[in-house]
Amino acid sequence: MKKLRESLRRMKHEWMCAHDPAGETIKYYTAVFGKAPDFEHPRTINEKIHYLKLFRYAEDPVVAGCADKYRVREYLTEHGYSDILPGLLGAYDRPEDIDWDALPERFVIKCNHGCGYNIICKDKSSLDIPDAVSRLKNWMKQDYWKEFCELHYKNIRKKIIIEDYLGDDIETYKFYCFNGIPRIIYAMTSEGDVHYVDFFDGNWEHLDVHRTDRPGVPDPSAIKKPPHLDEMLRLSAELSAPFPFVRVDLYDLEKVYFSELTFTPAGGFLKLDPSEAEAEWGSWIDMG
Repeated sequence: MKKLRESLRRMKHEWMCAHDPAGETIKYYTAVFGKAPDFEHPRTINEKIHYLKLFRYAEDPVVAGCADKYRVREYLTEHGYSDILPGLLGAYDRPEDIDWDALPERFVIKCNHGCGYNIICKDKSSLDIPDAVSRLKNWMKQDYWKEFCELHYKNIRKKIIIEDYLGDDIETYKFYCFNGIPRIIYAMTSEGDVHYVDFFDGNWEHLDVHRTDRPGVPDPSAIKKPPHLDEMLRLSAELSAPFPFVRVDLYDLEKVYFSELTFTPAGGFLKLDPSEAEAEWGSWIDMG
């Protein structure tokens, strides 16, 4: 009975996201933050992300193309950034079409229409291919945009892409960019089963701000300053310039690699401690 109720709740939520995304966003936001968002005078970063999501980014073809993990490659190439893209090994409409024999021993598989649809293969000989195909089939059936009414994902033509495996110890650096200015760096690393996450400013000064909506141990000493920080800041500024707000995700290895552009981090439900940071970060977004 509990599973049935949850299934019906999710079906209703997805129907509302499709037919009344603003109303469903207000309902969900109120449940999470205990108050309704102010869309007439958005103030916090979450209010502004949701406003942009609903009223600016929803019908913007550039945003949709940049949120698409496959088409964003075209966008970067057209703007002269092909050198920071991981190598593309293949793009497919169905998992059944993947030529597994032609793939190298290490690679990364992604679905292009959402978040978390990744398979990292470090050893093809030990990869359970039927299981990988099953997972990909399931992901390709999902309409990720209905999770948080993220309408810019709605019209993405679903693809499976396979990229080069970049290495074992990849550090991910996520640059929160406000009208083309990368002000916040969200960094994470792992040591065994311990996951470290922290915020820094553009000078790599630690910020006493933490996310309470996801697990992670804040410890600035555990996260190393990226050796190519200046280049990453430059790239983040250039890639984010056309948008009021976007998060630019990069990897720093022997060189800088592009990961993705994220227009609605956490679906617009970033829970920060102290909570005053939500208003401060929101003040940096000029809605124009």
